[in-house]
Formats: sequence, C-alpha cells, structure tokens
Amino acid sequence: MEKLKYSEVVQSNWAQFWQNRVRRSEFLFTLPLLILVMVSMLRYLHINELRIGAQVADPLLTMLPAWDLSFPIFFLIYAGLFTTIFLLLPQPHRLVIGMQVYILYAGMRTLSMWLLPLEAPIGLVPLVDPLMSWASTGAQFTKDLFFSGHTSTMFIFYLVLPPGRAKSIYLVGFVIMAVSLLFQHIHYSVDVLAAPFFCFGALNIVLGVRKYFGLDADLHNWQDAPVHLRKRATSRFVNQ
Repeated sequence: MEKLKYSEVVQSNWAQFWQNRVRRSEFLFTLPLLILVMVSMLRYLHINELRIGAQVADPLLTMLPAWDLSFPIFFLIYAGLFTTIFLLLPQPHRLVIGMQVYILYAGMRTLSMWLLPLEAPIGLVPLVDPLMSWASTGAQFTKDLFFSGHTSTMFIFYLVLPPGRAKSIYLVGFVIMAVSLLFQHIHYSVDVLAAPFFCFGALNIVLGVRKYFGLDADLHNWQDAPVHLRKRATSRFVNQ
C-alpha cells in the first residue's frame, strides 16, 4: 500500500477533527487560554525576581562543579519543542491534551513559586536563553526555581508523545536536561526532582477532568482519515 505523505495525514486528520463541533470548540478555547497563561506567567516572573526568598542548603550542588551548559540546554528545549509540534501535528487530539497539560503545569508552577520564594543557588551560572531574553526585554531570571520549568517542559513532551523511538529519545533528553541544569547550578536538586511528579500529576488531572465532563480522556492517535485516504494508508494508521 502507498504511504500517506505527512502533509496529507495532517490535512486529513485536522479536517476530521475540525468537523466535530465539541473538539473544534475545545481547541478554540484551549489555544487562547494557553497564550494567556504563558503571558501571565512571564509577567509574574518579573514580580518574582523582586521577592526575597530563602537560600537552600543543597549537598548535591556543593559536590558538583559549576559549568556553563547553556548551549545544550537551549538546544534540547527548542529542538524538543519544534520536534514535538512536528510529531503531534498529525494527531490533534494529543496536541490539544498536551496544551491543556501545559496550561495546568504553568498554573501549578506559578502558584508554587508564589508559595515558596527562593533565592538563586550559590554558584549559579546564568543561563543565556536568546528567546527568553527577547521575550523578557533582556531580563535575566534567577529566582524562578521551584519547580524546574525546563525539566518540566521536556517531561511534558515525553508524556504526550505516542509510544515509539521518539518517546524513548525524549526520555533520554529529559535526563540530560535535568543533569545539565544541576551542573549549571540554575536549580536546586529538589526543583529538578519534583518537576516530573508535578507534570505527571497535571496529566492525570487533565485526563480526569476530561472524563468527568464526558470528553475523550485517552491519549490515542487521531487517525480518522476519510475513506479514500484510509485505503492508501499503511496498517500502522489505526482508525478510531
């Protein structure tokens, strides 16, 4: 059988997704909310930098040398972001759930920073993030600590991806990200260790809320392509 091209799969699956009024409304609600939450969290980070926090004694960080690993951290987070979008575009259902998980994660992280203000770890090597520097008008955030945003983002990517080789690669990327952040002394070890638990919790809350409101609460593939395209698909494309 002839394989569907990537663009055909994206077009077909989104056409099917968009025909469903409930799913269409859900997407049109989720996307603006995601943008609003991200902008709000960015604004809060400026406020958070002005707060006086606690300095935490971290035995693990004292044993680690301080290295500037900005490039691998920058590469992992943005390569991971663009690759995740590419992989999830053919699966709008997964993409929407991933956006909802990120919304809840961002809210949880903002609340945790407000409840637990911290000072930057001793020996911190500033992370030079071109995009964040531009979005923050040059501000350098050092107190956005509990819990780690970079670690959380990589773990959310891992959670929402379908099973396969890419998911395994993302798990390795998550570990590299966590270790790199510790060696750069950007976060306390508890910030990094707590991140996946918050993300896993956010995913389960999102799926639980969806189930409560009668929405599809399974992270399955969206392969409900039109019949004339389905006939050309390989067996790995599974109809819902």
